[in-house]
Amino acid sequence: MISPDLPIAKSSDDKLNRESFAESLANVILQSTFPTSFTVGLYGAWGSGKTSLLNMVIEQVERRRTDVVILRFNPWLCSDPKQLITQFFKQLAAAIKIKKPAADTVCELVDQYADLFDAASVIPYAGSVIAAAGKIFVAKARKRISRKNNDMQGQKNEIIRTMAEEKLKIVVTIDDIDRLSEEEIVSVFQLVKALADFPNAVYLLAFDYDVVVRALATVQHGDGREYLEKVIQVPFEIPAPSMESIHDALFSKLGGILGDMPESRWDKAAWVELFQYGVKNYIKSIRDVIRYSNVFYLKYQLLQGETDPIDLLGLTCLQVFEPVVYSTLHHYKEMLCGSISSYSYEHQHAGEEKTKKAMSDIFSDGIAANEEAAKSILGILFPKTKVALEHGYSFGRYYDYRKFLIHRNIAVPECFDRYFSLSLGDDAIPTATMRNLIYEANESEVVTNITQLYQDGKLIRLLEEIEAYANQGDSKDIPAERAIVLIRCLCRMWSSFEVEEKDFFTVPLAWRLLFCVAPLLEAIDAAERLSFLRSIFEDKMVEPSTLALLLQSFETQHGRCTDKKPNENKQLVSLDELLELEVAFKSRCMDAIDSGAALSQYDGLNFLWMLSQIDGELAKHIKETLVTDDLSLAKVISYCTSHGKAVIKLVIKTRNVDTKTLGEFIDIHEAYQRIGAFVTTCAFSQISTENQKDVVAFIIAMKREKGDRLIENFVAEDAIEEELQKILNAIQHLND
Repeated sequence: MISPDLPIAKSSDDKLNRESFAESLANVILQSTFPTSFTVGLYGAWGSGKTSLLNMVIEQVERRRTDVVILRFNPWLCSDPKQLITQFFKQLAAAIKIKKPAADTVCELVDQYADLFDAASVIPYAGSVIAAAGKIFVAKARKRISRKNNDMQGQKNEIIRTMAEEKLKIVVTIDDIDRLSEEEIVSVFQLVKALADFPNAVYLLAFDYDVVVRALATVQHGDGREYLEKVIQVPFEIPAPSMESIHDALFSKLGGILGDMPESRWDKAAWVELFQYGVKNYIKSIRDVIRYSNVFYLKYQLLQGETDPIDLLGLTCLQVFEPVVYSTLHHYKEMLCGSISSYSYEHQHAGEEKTKKAMSDIFSDGIAANEEAAKSILGILFPKTKVALEHGYSFGRYYDYRKFLIHRNIAVPECFDRYFSLSLGDDAIPTATMRNLIYEANESEVVTNITQLYQDGKLIRLLEEIEAYANQGDSKDIPAERAIVLIRCLCRMWSSFEVEEKDFFTVPLAWRLLFCVAPLLEAIDAAERLSFLRSIFEDKMVEPSTLALLLQSFETQHGRCTDKKPNENKQLVSLDELLELEVAFKSRCMDAIDSGAALSQYDGLNFLWMLSQIDGELAKHIKETLVTDDLSLAKVISYCTSHGKAVIKLVIKTRNVDTKTLGEFIDIHEAYQRIGAFVTTCAFSQISTENQKDVVAFIIAMKREKGDRLIENFVAEDAIEEELQKILNAIQHLND
């Protein structure tokens, strides 16, 4: 599971969807002819995948034509600028001889050209001519320089003529230019621009643009950008891989490490919070993924049986990306572990102050690379620190000694020390498309675009992009009128979206709606916000199940329908406004029940939990009167059935029938008898496939022995599909 931090060698290993670009560039190189050399600049920061991209381009070139001369020139192997130039031509002569043995004249000329530089008393260097003849008279030095230059130019002209006759195609890659000294960087560009300007020679130069521009400006005493523009004919900024691709790579790595872990040990809510507010802020490249997963793998191999995997992931993140913060934590065990609650106010206050002091010491002098993310991780790992950090979370953990001890959480003093025993695509959305959708498209066009992206399997990427746009900078730059359009379209369409959760690490789809809506609502003036929200809650195109998601978020912000404290900094509506929205929500719920709309779609009853929180009697009445026939019973069973994954030896899809919740609607034994008869009728074959599967899951769960608590009510998807097919075949047989 340890991954070396090396570039990929072939396109089949590409995980960042860059193969198509490599193919296109290779085609341009092979299909074009150039009277002089042609230079492509691939600009990218350290770790952006420049070397991998060069490897893929060369692979594509060699795959299409076998007669192209390939030179992978590594300037790092040369000790000084003079040797760099000499070695380039020596290696070029060797490459030509290997690929085109018949072109011996060209090989000999290029090799002689290299000898001229090696033997010359002067070499072109940093834009000037350096005399190396010792202490001689200036006039003689100039005469010698002129003679040598004439010899070199004549030799170069002969090389150009012979290359044209042989119709050679040469491709040269020069990587890591930005890691050379400033003088060496200039020598590379002088080599490409003046000394090796041969016909049909294509140079692929990979480097960090800013580093090279600064070097050129320093040595040339001029504008580094202008100098670079004279050398590079086609500049290309290597696009950063999508964050979803990088995150998928991380999840794949972690999934491979944690593959055999029991589901009972995985606190998904804690992971989502840890990733969203902590880990996500550090994983910016594939290199970050490799560093993080490698360290976690080593720690997990030693500590997996004695630690909580979520906590180990959080602590490893600090170890890799915040080493200074990490190195101090073991000194603050008393202040981090346990809870602050105590038998007296004075004692509790003293504990709070001690923890605040510890947090102040840990983050003193701005030592953290990302202080907010690091504090979020500590707030999740150590609930005791939330008071000191003044962080509030919509989801997460509160300290429970017994539960934490069983799960070996780091916040338990007895478990603390053991954690320190080891001291880029097809899914991309064009920028123009996103900017048009965010800032320009009318409502109808927004709906059309979102629908198309959803059908293309890009919904998650779209939501991540919207969230990113809504949260960019300290001040939101999305106008209120655009925020209104986006929220309304998302809310109207939300109930139609179905996205399968890939694995343990997947952020729940419902959370993604809230991640988008919350910052967009902040773009709307507080005085106008209620009016807009009221229109959403009264909008017949917005399903009550979607309204329930929004309302639950608002309730949580006020500390309602949750055991968490109110978070005044995150409250998007006042309490009076929230109560007004509750009234509108109840009205919409009743309309959905009375009209039958709640039973007409698969997830139509998903508002009931929220309704029970704000009006228990009304929800109870609905539950007691909702099951009027077998069709409504089937819909209620679906409401009480959740989908997920379980880990035994492999990760498998499951459905979990909550018979306790079902019992609030109807006696489960009566339900079992009625549904058993219903599945033998034609009416059963006419309901949705998902509804059918939920019903079959209920039947299978009810048939099981009730003593097996490990698997009770969890039914594998394969078993459901097999049983469903038997039922449908029996119905078909009766009709025949």
